[in-house]
This record gives sequence, C-alpha cells and structure tokens, in this order.
Amino acid sequence: MDRRNIVEKIKKDLPDILAGDSKKLVEDAKDLGELLGKEKREGGTGMTTSQIRNIFSEVKKMEFDKYKIDLLRPKLAYTAGRHREVLPLQEVLDKAIKEIDDDEGKFDRFKDFFEAIVAYHRKWGKD
Repeated sequence: MDRRNIVEKIKKDLPDILAGDSKKLVEDAKDLGELLGKEKREGGTGMTTSQIRNIFSEVKKMEFDKYKIDLLRPKLAYTAGRHREVLPLQEVLDKAIKEIDDDEGKFDRFKDFFEAIVAYHRKWGKD
C-alpha cells in the first residue's frame, strides 16, 4: 500500500479507533509507525525519533482541555510545513483531533493511538 492509501485508510478508520476498536488501533498504528519510521529509500518518510517524541510529549502531558487540544492542530501544521516527513502524521492527527470534539473518552483513546504509533515508529526508525 502506498503512502497516500495508508493515510486515507487510517483517516477513514479514526471514528472506530476513537470509539474503542483496539484491533484497528493496533493495525493502523503499525502501518503509520512503519511509514514514518522507515527511510525514504525504503518507502517511508524518515521521520526522526526526536521529531515524533517532541509532538508526543506535548500530547502525553495534556489533560482533557478542548481549547488546548484544538491548538495542537496549528502546531502540527507548522511542524509539517517545516519538515515534510511529518506530513502523514499531521494529516492523521489533525483529523483525529477534529473527531475528539468534547468527548474525554475519545481523547484518552487518541493518546493511546498516538502512543502506539510512537512504539511502532521506534521499531522501524533508525535513530
């Protein structure tokens, strides 16, 4: 599956993931983590561990606050504008943040999903 198809499939699965479908959460986190972690010559984006950890650390320490969660969207867009290898993650997380709305349970599952992406990225990343 190519990069565009992976991102579109995950975006389509987000309502199920945020509703608690753990099978889709794990499968899609694996696909996105691999895409982000592999080098460009291997079909990935080559996103570095520090890039994904910088974004994840901000999400991990957040409490449920709709205002602060929404502010992640422009921060992700800025990072993706500076570092194109972040673009697939930005597209998926932007859609997920929109899906969270005012549901704290969805935010908790969003954090679980992001943590799983980081774990799979670590498996495939080189640094």
